[in-house]
Amino acid sequence: MKRTALKIGYIGTNFHGFQRQPDLRTVEEELIYHLRKLNYIDDLKKSRFRIAGRTDAGVHSLGNVISFQSEKDIRINEINNSLPDDIQILASAPVRYAFKPRYAQMRQYRYVLFQDLDIDKLKQCAEVFKGTHNFTNFTKRFQKTTTRTIEDIKITKADLTDYHKKEFPNLHDTLSPIFVDIYGESFLWNMVRKMMRVFVDVATDKMSLDEVEKLLNPAEGEPRANIKVMEADYLILMDIQYDGIKFRYDDYACERFKRDLVDSLSDLQKRYAVRESMIKSLNELHNLDE
Repeated sequence: MKRTALKIGYIGTNFHGFQRQPDLRTVEEELIYHLRKLNYIDDLKKSRFRIAGRTDAGVHSLGNVISFQSEKDIRINEINNSLPDDIQILASAPVRYAFKPRYAQMRQYRYVLFQDLDIDKLKQCAEVFKGTHNFTNFTKRFQKTTTRTIEDIKITKADLTDYHKKEFPNLHDTLSPIFVDIYGESFLWNMVRKMMRVFVDVATDKMSLDEVEKLLNPAEGEPRANIKVMEADYLILMDIQYDGIKFRYDDYACERFKRDLVDSLSDLQKRYAVRESMIKSLNELHNLDE
C-alpha cells in the first residue's frame, strides 16, 4: 500500500464548498466518487483518506491537498479524465504512512479586489495584521484557540490587460485587480474574508489602523465584533506546503486545467457581451424617450 498526496485545483463556483454534505455537490464528494469508481480507494477508513482544508462554497483552489493509500499506482490523467472539468489533480507526491495533510508548514490564500483602492493604505493595514494575534473577531466559530500567525502579506496591482487583449480583444481594458496574498500556517473559518472586509474599510477611510489593532487584541469578555465577510467568489487557496515534501506537477494536467479556465473565460465574455448589449439598448431607448 503506497500513500500519496495529491494537489487539487478546482473552480468553486458550482460547489457547495469542499466538505461532503448530504444531497449537495461538493469537491470532496466528487473526488471520493471518482477515486472509488477507478478502484483507487474503497473504504475511506482503510485508505486513510484525509484532506488539508475545507474551503467554503464559491472558493477556488490551485493547491488544496488530499492524501490516501492505495495498492494501485496513481495515474493522474486517468483520474482527471474521470473527474468533471471544474476539478483537476495538478500534482502528486509520495508521503509517509503517518502523513496528515491538515498539518501544513504554510498556506497561501489570495483575495482579488476590484475596487479602486489606495494601495498604500492596504499595505499599512497589512503591516498591522502581520505577526501573531488573537483572531477571535475574525471567525464565526468558537474554537479552543483563536491565536494565529500571519507570516507575510503581499499586495500587488495586477495588470491583466495585455493577456486579455491577446486572448479576448473585446474585453474592457479597465480590468486591473489588486491581489492580496496572505501566508500563514493555519487559518480560522472565514478569517481571510473577514480580514479583507477590514482591508477595504481601511482603504476607504471607514476604519482607522487603531481600530484594526483593537480588533486583533480584544479585551477579555468583550463581545465579538460583527465583521461582514467578503464574497467567496474572489478567494483562491493558492498553495499548501509541507516540510520535506516536494510535489511533482504534471505538465499535461496543468495545461488541461488552464484550457478549462480559458474556456470558462470565453463563456463569461459572451455573457458580458449579452448584458452590455442590453444596457446599450436601454440607453438608446431612454434617449429616444427624451
